[in-house]
Amino acid sequence: MTAVLRLPRPLRRATVTLPAEATGSRPIVAPIAVATVLGVFAAFLALAGFHSVLVAGQFEVDNLQRRLDNGREAAQVLRMEVARLESPERILEVAQGRLGMLPPPQRVYLQSTLPGDPAAPIPAPVGNPFGTLHR
Repeated sequence: MTAVLRLPRPLRRATVTLPAEATGSRPIVAPIAVATVLGVFAAFLALAGFHSVLVAGQFEVDNLQRRLDNGREAAQVLRMEVARLESPERILEVAQGRLGMLPPPQRVYLQSTLPGDPAAPIPAPVGNPFGTLHR
């Protein structure tokens, strides 16, 4: 029996790929990814800062609105108090009760005169009107 022998094939050289650092060229994906992550982080940080400024401003607006409402309520209460104190019935009650005043039996009306009216001249003051008063 005869056997056919084949010559051994030469071993192929395995092609070894060296990492990118060894060849001197770096992949561009990693720096872009890092820049993107940092950009998104900076955007979120800016958004959070803007939101805190917005919330602080809204708090101040709410505080001013509350003060304005309280001031309006106090002004309304004071207006009602002034109206109550100025009422003629209350003034008469205080004058008669606390001060002991009585209404006059009859009312006397004074005639009005106009300055420069020849029909009803205004008399000049008697004595020195700017002198000291004696009581």
